[in-house]
Amino acid sequence: MFEQTVETSATPHITVTDCQGNLVVRGSEERQITLHVQGGADDVVLEREGETFTLVARADCLLTCPPATTLTVGGVRGNLKVKGVEGPVAIGTVHGNVNLRTVGPTALEQAFGNLSVRQVAGDLRTQTTRGNAQIHQVEGSLSLSLVGGNLATKGLQGGLAAEQVQGNVRLGPPFSPGLTYRLSANGNLTVRLPADASLRLALRAGGRVGSRVSDLVLEKANGETRGILGAGDASLEAQVGGRVSLQPLEPGKGPAEGLPLEFVADLEGLGAQIEAGIAEAMAEVEARLEESLGRIDDQGLRQQVERATEQALRKAEQAAERARRKAEREAERARLRAERAERRWQRASGQRPRPRQEPATDEERMQVLRLVEEGKVTPEQAADLLAALEGR
Repeated sequence: MFEQTVETSATPHITVTDCQGNLVVRGSEERQITLHVQGGADDVVLEREGETFTLVARADCLLTCPPATTLTVGGVRGNLKVKGVEGPVAIGTVHGNVNLRTVGPTALEQAFGNLSVRQVAGDLRTQTTRGNAQIHQVEGSLSLSLVGGNLATKGLQGGLAAEQVQGNVRLGPPFSPGLTYRLSANGNLTVRLPADASLRLALRAGGRVGSRVSDLVLEKANGETRGILGAGDASLEAQVGGRVSLQPLEPGKGPAEGLPLEFVADLEGLGAQIEAGIAEAMAEVEARLEESLGRIDDQGLRQQVERATEQALRKAEQAAERARRKAEREAERARLRAERAERRWQRASGQRPRPRQEPATDEERMQVLRLVEEGKVTPEQAADLLAALEGR
């Protein structure tokens, strides 16, 4: 491993032209730039002109820099993680996953993997994300041109403009007054609404638009479903190919037993959250191990540590996959329990179940059968789920 440290100011400008492995960039209170490259001196080129630095890395690279650094990343062949860099961040093409934590205003051109974001002090703008996107706590506006998978967001303080999401969308509060949250998706949309929401809704859906929010009255005209909560200070405009589900943020008093359906909805993304959390922890471990390996002088001992590290990381990846699958199974079981509990509560209270606006589709029935085939639900649970789909 090659290590290099360069003294700098509190506000350098760093451009990573190309990294042919994984790249980790971390903010540090030290007024210096430190490189740890998985390779030798020939695997890295660092050039300096005043407080502007240009870096090319031909192997995995860990870069620490002052928090106020202006960071530009041209291309990364592997995964990219940026944490604690509060200056402007501009990212070109990343062939793996992108993980952003506590960063400044950020622009991303293209990620071939998943995008995971938490805490952006400013705007976040992305052009293309081929995988899933999970984005929490953006102080500025969020602009997404294309998300190839699913999108899960909450804590968007500056509005949303999602032009094309090819999967499902989950949208949580806040809905800031005077701002618009606009999205287009091929799949389903789930919206979590707090009790004090002040929101105007305009929804176009290929499937059913359903609401569990007691104070919300929906009206449909000319193919569009509209509704107003409170004074309607914010605006939600959505066009989706699937269904729309509007759910209260706090658990209601519906089912007398079992799990509230809004809590069950949170479980749907639990597998992805577990996977993303473990991936983030593994990236942190890798970075620290790389830093520690640089202090080992004995080549034989270093190779032993590297082999042991690779084995440990493989086991961690396998554990992450097992945890994700288990979470998916638990979410499915919880959903079935909640639906059965709601039907029992409706019968006991004398309420008639709300009929579906259209019958279950062949695709929905096939999905249930696939769950049985994959062993995720029992035949009895499948029968209950089919009954729920038919509104019985």
